[in-house]
Amino acid sequence: MGYTKGLLEREAELGHPVRVGVVGAGQMGAGLIAQICRTPGMTVTAVADIVLDKATEALRNAGTDDVLAAGDDLDAARAGLAAGRAVAITDGLQMPELDIDIVLEVSGVPEIAAQIAYTCIAHGTDVALMTVEADITVGVLLSRMANAGGSVYTVCRGDEPVECLKLVEYAQDLGMKVVCVGKGKNNPNKPHSVPSDNLAEAERKRMNPRMLTEFTDGTKTQLEMTALSNATGFPIEVEGMHGPECNLADLATTLIPRADGGILDGEGPVVEYVTGDVAPGVFAIVKSESDVVTHELDYLKLGTGPYYLFYRPWHIASIEAPLSIGEAILNRRSDFQSHHVTTEVVARAKSDLEPGITLEGMGGDHYYGWAVPAETAREQNLIPIGLLGRCTLKAPKQADEFIGYDDVEVDETRPLVAMRRLQDALVKNGMI
Repeated sequence: MGYTKGLLEREAELGHPVRVGVVGAGQMGAGLIAQICRTPGMTVTAVADIVLDKATEALRNAGTDDVLAAGDDLDAARAGLAAGRAVAITDGLQMPELDIDIVLEVSGVPEIAAQIAYTCIAHGTDVALMTVEADITVGVLLSRMANAGGSVYTVCRGDEPVECLKLVEYAQDLGMKVVCVGKGKNNPNKPHSVPSDNLAEAERKRMNPRMLTEFTDGTKTQLEMTALSNATGFPIEVEGMHGPECNLADLATTLIPRADGGILDGEGPVVEYVTGDVAPGVFAIVKSESDVVTHELDYLKLGTGPYYLFYRPWHIASIEAPLSIGEAILNRRSDFQSHHVTTEVVARAKSDLEPGITLEGMGGDHYYGWAVPAETAREQNLIPIGLLGRCTLKAPKQADEFIGYDDVEVDETRPLVAMRRLQDALVKNGMI
């Protein structure tokens, strides 16, 4: 059954569509609000943003005329919803206290996203995240909490990690062995790229320079593939991944074991990325282990076995996110959760850094992300990149040097730090 049919049946039964509360009304949030309001069987009834005008404008641009700007007045917001009005509020942490069915987080800030998710789960409210940076930091904890309590926690469809996972599930359902899964990156890594290098391109693309830098310095790819690693349990083969330049036509002959002419040391499965003409697509390289199936796949022109490419040529995050709302509401299932602590994204200095500086967040001047096995991060006491922003550097760092817990002052009162400490304790005691 498609989501549309189920959602419309639900609306007819309950007398109202799925009521979505959105946290974050920036460029992506505004686009998602418009998309949800066009999706049969669901609508946005509440939007939270610290800039109240952005929240009200996003609702009105999506075709909602009767909007109450409630600000931080929770009682007024409740009354507005009860009267059938859409409401705009300033505090996203209040969202699960309103009469809504699911919260969609689009803040883009891991500290906020994690708090939103935690608060929703504590209230028994379903929550869907667009900020993968939060999931790679505390996603295993959030998943365990939600699953134990009966609410749904999910990362949304449309972003590469989730669409990669769907290819893995498809391949496994067909009885194929997954050898390698990953994404195409649309530009080569420039790990020392800083926002000032990207001002012109950011203006052209109407992006925040720091957000663009998170892509150009490779951090975003490391984050996304780490999320995929922790959802599947598939490791990376080398720190930072191979990241070869490889076009679509060569994927099924490159991302396979060396013994068969590829670049992988082992038999897989592993997580990887490539540059070339693959972006914005995602891929899975699979192996047929049956001569009969191999013959059939060759006959059907899927390639020349035993290795084959499963490929999805797009990901459209702001358009596909409502699919995860349908899955959560109708089927009570998550599209994507981190179940393993397999890989960690840690930080390497972009340039020589002196003690005393307050480190910027991801996409800034100070560090770039690098994926390493989680065991390596623990052995070397490396700090997860999601915790590093706003920390004070205590020790000098040379360019490309890793940054560890001992190198920084960490504010233990930050909620994200507390959540991560709890997750680490659960891992250490074998509870995750």
